Amino acid sequence: MTKRSHPELDGQNPQTLYSFELKRPGQTLRERLTWSAVGLSVGLGVAAGFVFLNPQERTWSWPPERATVAASDDPFRQGSEQAMKAAELTQSAEFSEEWAEVVILWQQAIAHMRSVPNASANGALAKEKVVEYERNLQYAQSNVGTRTSRAPNLKTYWTLGSDRDLVMAIQGAPSQTMQYQSACQQTLRYGNSIVELHNGYVKQYDNPDGNLQVLAEGDVVVAVSAPPGRWTLGSTETDVVQLQGTPTRQEQYTSDQFTTLYYGKSSVLFENGQVIGYLNSDQNLKVSTQPPALPSGQTAPDFWTMGSSRTEVLRAEGQTPVAISRNDNSCEEVFHFDDDEVTFRQGLVTGYRDRGNTLHVR
Repeated sequence: MTKRSHPELDGQNPQTLYSFELKRPGQTLRERLTWSAVGLSVGLGVAAGFVFLNPQERTWSWPPERATVAASDDPFRQGSEQAMKAAELTQSAEFSEEWAEVVILWQQAIAHMRSVPNASANGALAKEKVVEYERNLQYAQSNVGTRTSRAPNLKTYWTLGSDRDLVMAIQGAPSQTMQYQSACQQTLRYGNSIVELHNGYVKQYDNPDGNLQVLAEGDVVVAVSAPPGRWTLGSTETDVVQLQGTPTRQEQYTSDQFTTLYYGKSSVLFENGQVIGYLNSDQNLKVSTQPPALPSGQTAPDFWTMGSSRTEVLRAEGQTPVAISRNDNSCEEVFHFDDDEVTFRQGLVTGYRDRGNTLHVR
């Protein structure tokens, strides 16, 4: 069946990267996951060299220019207020989510203090406060990973590596969006603060306004979640091994950045120790991709369309994909539902193959 695509969303002419007609689906998916990792490793170096040799192609800069801050703003006062809130919450914080809120408050306080001009009356004191607040931040961060979670499936913060769906759900609509198709990059602006996405996942951020609900350190958090006894995208290698047991074999690519664990014919692909893809050939992987809970009064959509998000597709399909393959170098991510597949670019649907006529697409 012809792969449907949308040129405006693709940003390029659609290309078929592989074919199921000449190979068994399991074999093709395994090769795709393998070459995705190899392609990422090699492609990053090639891309870096290309940008260096062709500076005119790089039409974006990091960080983008900041808007002018109102003269009436007092960053020292704002930082002190956030620090007071953090100190108060520290006294009662018990669960991991509460400590995450403490971390965010300290990050906001530090961001405000760092923006105090050196020449101001509080310039020297602000520098001292930054050092003091950073010690408090480290203590709060140590509690995020060690305290129990009150609501494991409900995240009120995002991290480096989080997907666009989670950032938008927590931060709301950005004040400005900048799209860079050739670089597979999107930048979301929230006031002076900015979030850079690569292929729909957070690559870096700048938080001068202290308004981003982001944890600077910690495990990757994405929009999808997993019930107890399951792992999901973003899970650590340690978590997967604890649930799956010792793998039958392991592959390390030319870059230590990518690792694949095999469980029979099934495999799990990691980037920097976090799950970015898998192939559940033997149906033995304890994987789940539950989308976030809908707000009260809303129901899951029956269908998705071109341009829908990952979360919208998962809600409409109502099942965990049999495989997910992600290649940031080609700016693609593919969800496989049996013999059908949905292709995403920068987190949005750009094409699909509905061989079994079972996809909930219109």
